[in-house]
Amino acid sequence: MDYAQRIDAVAAELSAIVSAVAAGDPSARVPTCPDFSLDDLAAHVGEFCGFYSHVLCEGTGRPKTPYSTEVDPEGRAAWLAELAGHLVTELRAAGPEQEVWTWHPTDHTATFVARRANHETAIHRVDAQLAATGGAAEVAPAALAADGIEEVFMLAATAAADPRTAGRREPDARHGQTLGLEATDHEAAAWLIRLDAGGMRAARGTGPADLTLRGTVSDLEMTLYQRPARGPLERIGDPAVLDLFYREFTFA
Repeated sequence: MDYAQRIDAVAAELSAIVSAVAAGDPSARVPTCPDFSLDDLAAHVGEFCGFYSHVLCEGTGRPKTPYSTEVDPEGRAAWLAELAGHLVTELRAAGPEQEVWTWHPTDHTATFVARRANHETAIHRVDAQLAATGGAAEVAPAALAADGIEEVFMLAATAAADPRTAGRREPDARHGQTLGLEATDHEAAAWLIRLDAGGMRAARGTGPADLTLRGTVSDLEMTLYQRPARGPLERIGDPAVLDLFYREFTFA
């Protein structure tokens, strides 16, 4: 995905979240984020948009658009739509190589922010739609889902910077178990993950694995994020390997 495609994807996912928030009951629980109501989730996404809008403005020197976090649930959808617009505007104003603050140890570019926004919004769009509809969410585009799987490996590798991703790590339980991912609808989407004592390592391709997951690339991504798959997901091998993976990568 190039930078412009990333921005378009952020805009589309945020628009879908706004629609779900506008249509849903603000007090509805989010089944995939049980500590959140739909309104809590909307507030979380809006604060993400506001924060990174300001990060981008600091990098480009553009004036920051002020925003308030004190919003009634009845006005939440309009508030979120405004903050979503700010984020998309600032991403477009910044070039892909624009230097900005990020929590990543080496990548401090607007492209990093765009990619993080891609998958923060895609996963929380699923969460919002599940809460608003009682169980139905749209499928992520294949290219976006494949990139989301690649980003999982980056998030897991930098979990110290983002502690949401690894709250249950058990290093002593890793001794070379392997998890294979094979997409049935996206030619380049196959990975082999190895859980060694030193951490998680992932490489493109297929091979023998203790557990292989086979399905659409969107369903593979949803499974890694502990969100429900839309279609059948074939599981071949030891299911305990997936639980071990979740101890390495958990995203709320």
